[in-house]
Amino acid sequence: MRLPAILHLPLPPFPSRITHKLPRILFKPISRVPFILQRLLVEAALKHTFEEAISDGDFDFLRGKHLKVEIKDINLHWYFSFNGRNITVSCHARADATISGELREFLLLASRQEDPDTLFFQRRLHINGDTDLSLEVKNMLDTIDMDTMPQPLRKGLERVTKLLV
Repeated sequence: MRLPAILHLPLPPFPSRITHKLPRILFKPISRVPFILQRLLVEAALKHTFEEAISDGDFDFLRGKHLKVEIKDINLHWYFSFNGRNITVSCHARADATISGELREFLLLASRQEDPDTLFFQRRLHINGDTDLSLEVKNMLDTIDMDTMPQPLRKGLERVTKLLV
């Protein structure tokens, strides 16, 4: 007796095998959002999160320079600069330094689940370009205080990051 063909189909992936892909699936559509909306949301979140650091002059090192942040697995990148009052986001610029990696690493970094040194030394995040600018950025990432992030952003990061760990 011959078994029905349906019994020979592969089983769906076990949930633990797909949970690491879930953030990428959720965030991939962001690359399709018009840049103007991306910029408005990112700049507003940065202004709120770094309000005190901006007023203290902690971002002066970025004045007149551009830092490219590239999230490779979702084909997304932004160029960050500082105009003396705000952190600005562009879609095109000449990068003085670049930080690149996968979405998972940026989420772990932003949610403070991993520190920047660990991610850089394990080569999970890469920095290229101006060494001084790169070190300033790395040091700034070390100072991110989750409590200064807008609550919806912080809670969203915490939830998505729980899927990763």
